[in-house]
Amino acid sequence: MKLFPQDDDVVLYETGFEDDVLERKSISNQLSELVERIENPVVLALDDKWGSGKTFFLKRWVAAHTAENNGTATTIYFDAFENDYLTDPLVSIITAVSARLPDEQAETVKKWKTVATKLAKPALGIALSVATFGAKQYLDEMGDVIADAASGEAKNAVQDLWEVERVRKDAMHDFRNLLSELTQKSAAPIVIVVDELDRCRPDYALTVLEVIKHFFSVPKVHFILGVNGKALENSVKARYGADIDAESYLRKFINVSFSLPRAIGGRGEVSVFSKYASKLISDMELPQRVSDRCVSLLKCVVDSRDVSLRDIGKVFSKVALVPDEVHKKNFKDGYIDILCALIVTSVVDPQLHAKLVSGDAQTSELRDYLAAPKEKTIERIDDTYNSAYNHEVTTWLATIIFCCGREDIENVEGLPSWSENLGERFDRFGVRDRKSIAPGIQKDWVEIFRV
Repeated sequence: MKLFPQDDDVVLYETGFEDDVLERKSISNQLSELVERIENPVVLALDDKWGSGKTFFLKRWVAAHTAENNGTATTIYFDAFENDYLTDPLVSIITAVSARLPDEQAETVKKWKTVATKLAKPALGIALSVATFGAKQYLDEMGDVIADAASGEAKNAVQDLWEVERVRKDAMHDFRNLLSELTQKSAAPIVIVVDELDRCRPDYALTVLEVIKHFFSVPKVHFILGVNGKALENSVKARYGADIDAESYLRKFINVSFSLPRAIGGRGEVSVFSKYASKLISDMELPQRVSDRCVSLLKCVVDSRDVSLRDIGKVFSKVALVPDEVHKKNFKDGYIDILCALIVTSVVDPQLHAKLVSGDAQTSELRDYLAAPKEKTIERIDDTYNSAYNHEVTTWLATIIFCCGREDIENVEGLPSWSENLGERFDRFGVRDRKSIAPGIQKDWVEIFRV
């Protein structure tokens, strides 16, 4: 048995979607087709929550674009977070691009780098901020920009700011021309993937966006950003204040957004979460009974909580830590279900987890958590079978209410008559102290070891 999900080894620019468990080839093909046919410079954002598999997808796409999708573009993968200790992302991006261009373009690349040195000097921070304005849109705020520059070179540049600006404009013109020459010579686009941008320092993350917009806005040069949109909006607010319209600000830099599919199959019959969970259970060699019940509960919860692939990995790491006796002894189903409820909820909703342990969960919040409105939990309406009734969801709701709910199960409306005999899921003779079950399981099976 393994404790953690095993990350597949990725050889950058070599490993594609050979083992396509989550069926990402379709979106990979569509992305390749788009960047190949669009000539205008475009910035795409793979905007998805943390732990959704963005890095997994992007690292494989830079290889799959040519090897599997017949793309001609030169692809570059740039980890922004690994470089955010630097002050100027321009140099890092140029270095990453240069390393991927073919040898026959070496002379043009050399000229390109030479021109770039005029743009990457520390003094440029002043000129770029004044020229692009960012949030400082008035000339009388130039002093704030200058005050941020600490080097003697920067102070000297201020004395001759207008000459610096003229040189900068000339260098910008030459920089873009040489970048265009690189795509014209190969007749193929350049696609730069910038990953982990939302994990960077706010100033660095936004400087990357400014560099992309002002230096790389050249036909057939495209960017794909791996971001969590909400986190990136927080970076904007951290830099420019809480009152700024962060979403509108980011639209100045990002042209197109997309997310990874949540369902797979021809008609979306299977969720990505279920497929990934099945893979982890097999790869980690986990006991089937507890694992399957966790999957069953996750299927109920994913519609109401922001569950990520990383969360699913944490759930199964907790399953791996459950004492061996739980898997070997034939415990009644009720105990296994409460164990799974505590494991899953500790990952996806820690506040609710505390209420489950203390037996203080309200029926309304449990219905919300399990996506279990009364329409799903009433078995019969006027002696007619309710077609919307979901037995699995109802079983989870009734079991959790029985052990962890504030209300007595007999007083809860909208449950089938069999719910009044739930004690038999724990003991053939019923249960005297239902409120002791969850704290006991938490103490003996869940919290001995924690991840």
